[in-house]
Amino acid sequence: MKEVKTQKRYKCDFCKRQGVARTMKLHEQICYKNPRRVCSTCNNAGKYEHDSGDGISTMVEATCPYCEKYDPQRYKLMEEEI
Repeated sequence: MKEVKTQKRYKCDFCKRQGVARTMKLHEQICYKNPRRVCSTCNNAGKYEHDSGDGISTMVEATCPYCEKYDPQRYKLMEEEI
């Protein structure tokens, strides 16, 4: 029988996700429960351009569906707990 190497597992400070150190560092930057996260869709601008889907490749400005759910009071409470 051979001994198997083990890796330390880390937990996200904001949600219950677990993984190795490298993936947790990447995950915590974009975690939706992180009040200081970086939105990968709009880069924290609140709006982004996307293809309208009509086949002509017309770019349309829209509100970011991920940032519009942002509740500042909820995250303010979370920040105080940290």
